[in-house]
Amino acid sequence: MEPKFPSEEKPLRVRRGRVDSVDLYEIKENELDLLESGSPGGIYLNFSIFLLSVAVTTIVSLCTSTFKSPKIEVAFIIISVVGLLGGVLLLLLWWRTHRSVNEVIKRIRSRIPPDQGAVCSLESEPGPVEPPQK
Repeated sequence: MEPKFPSEEKPLRVRRGRVDSVDLYEIKENELDLLESGSPGGIYLNFSIFLLSVAVTTIVSLCTSTFKSPKIEVAFIIISVVGLLGGVLLLLLWWRTHRSVNEVIKRIRSRIPPDQGAVCSLESEPGPVEPPQK
């Protein structure tokens, strides 16, 4: 079955600007997923900053104010300790994973050695694409 072109449609004109070379990189599915989702450490950093901010705020509150109820003071101490421990833990997790996207990009780029690439020449000239003749 041949494709049919309506008589009122204009033929597609293809224009191409020539470049010296094109580097094509093949990537694996997991590399594409990692690049698509970004660094998994980004969320760790965000929560770490949040928890450390809460911890510093509660520590400053503990140092600068007096509490009439010991329960409130204990609550502030617990929030400070949990914030510090959680923030430091998440900061360490971020530090271990924050380079993963850059490492994947470097690994993909290293698949083509610098200044050595296959030269592919295209012999076709750009021009309008004509519909098939009947």
